[in-house]
Amino acid sequence: MANVSNQLEWMNKHLVLLQYQTVKEAIEQEMFPATTDLLEIAENYPNSEDFLHELENKKEFKDACTFLAYNLHHRAAVWWSYICVLDLLKELKKAPAKPRDIDDIGKPKPFNLPDWAKKMEEPPYDVDKKIADFHAFRDKAFAAHQERIKNIDPEVRKDCEEAIEIVMSEIRKKHGKDLFELLDATCEKMLRNHGQDIVIDIENSPITKARKELQDKIEASRKETIETIKAALPKVDLKAQIKNKRSALDSVYSYIVSPDEDNANNCIKIGNKGPDTPEGLLALVAFWSFGDLAPKGTTVVKTPAGLLGNGINSLMLMLALAPGGEKKLKERYETYFNLGYEVAAGRNNWSKSVEEGKAPHAELNLYANMEKDVAATEESPSDALSSGKADNTQSTPPAKPVINRFK
Repeated sequence: MANVSNQLEWMNKHLVLLQYQTVKEAIEQEMFPATTDLLEIAENYPNSEDFLHELENKKEFKDACTFLAYNLHHRAAVWWSYICVLDLLKELKKAPAKPRDIDDIGKPKPFNLPDWAKKMEEPPYDVDKKIADFHAFRDKAFAAHQERIKNIDPEVRKDCEEAIEIVMSEIRKKHGKDLFELLDATCEKMLRNHGQDIVIDIENSPITKARKELQDKIEASRKETIETIKAALPKVDLKAQIKNKRSALDSVYSYIVSPDEDNANNCIKIGNKGPDTPEGLLALVAFWSFGDLAPKGTTVVKTPAGLLGNGINSLMLMLALAPGGEKKLKERYETYFNLGYEVAAGRNNWSKSVEEGKAPHAELNLYANMEKDVAATEESPSDALSSGKADNTQSTPPAKPVINRFK
């Protein structure tokens, strides 16, 4: 019984839709960009399946997805890419990305000074206490002075005191106080001035005003730049964008069901309309998988080795980095790997959707959030087909006989 169980476990893990049995073949034939770390893993696990399982054990799902992109059977790779795009669109339907306005580019973040920093009204110390401390120090010093002069000869001390009084008298005539009284008053004034309520109006200070003037100049320049960018950028046609995205999914699914020249040609046409979107890049990926860059020509132009893998790898990164949704980058790569593993094992494919006559994307209404941003318009037959609002006849383009062409 144990042997049978082990055998079944091996069968469930067997990846029947990998193109190359070893990592070395994937590197040589499909230009798999193996890093030094990956090459070290491949030395211990040269078999493609073992290599993939080791990446899974190490939770290196991004590297595992990259390896699948370069090693999956081409048609299966397109199907994997297609269902990964659908997974992201389902995410965004539940938690759409917050729209970014071009006006926000370079916009400074507000910084408000706290009230305590704007005006400091509390004295740094107790003024009365400081003055009392000064008087105590002064009295102590005077008492010590009186003790010292007791040892001076009385006649000498009397002469000195008379001389001091003459000087003090002259100072009183001019200032109204003698030298010691002036010194006492000056010290008290210094303590009071230093300890008085300090009010620093930061908002109206020269530095703050200069800073504001500079900020105003920068903001004016930024707004001018934004207006220039707006004038240079083409106006976004949201209605056409939604239509192109739906058409891309329609074209890719039709190609997966029937990878012939016509469907490949449709993919390149629609892909070129939006290569910067997941749906548009997916359509280009489908075209590159066909193997002929001139499907309607008289001469076959073979797709360069690695182009498909590069395209899928870029698509996975685009999906993983997409704003919005419920998952972060690492979670998405793990999800995409799990989907790819099911595809590689032959457990996830397009056969069920073909039997049911429904493309997986047709009835999901994946672009509901985008449609809220545009006015409701009367749908064309193709739009109704893509959004699942058509009748219960054929919900996808008629599938042509499947052609056994993977390269």
